[in-house]
Amino acid sequence: MNTNASATIGKNIRKYREARHLTREQLAEAIGLDTGYLGMCERGERQLGLNKTIEVIDYFGITANDIIPAKTESINRYHEEYITELNNMLDNLSDNQLAAVMRIVESIRTLR
Repeated sequence: MNTNASATIGKNIRKYREARHLTREQLAEAIGLDTGYLGMCERGERQLGLNKTIEVIDYFGITANDIIPAKTESINRYHEEYITELNNMLDNLSDNQLAAVMRIVESIRTLR
């Protein structure tokens, strides 16, 4: 997880904590975490581990999507643009050229 994601997660944890009028100490005690460390996580200076993140999610009764940043909107926008551009390119290819493109795409898919 990158630093920006950690900062966003921390900011979102703080948002939910403050919305429920909890002190940092109260939340830290509820999830078994040091208050100072929770503060560093809320400021994005440290990463909250997966297990503790799940505890926070369970404690607040929220979903992971509520605190973990998702870039799906920008990914989907670019994905759609790429698909449109590829479709335009593929429209004028011969059968042999399309078969070659398929082989290339298959070889790329195996790189995952």
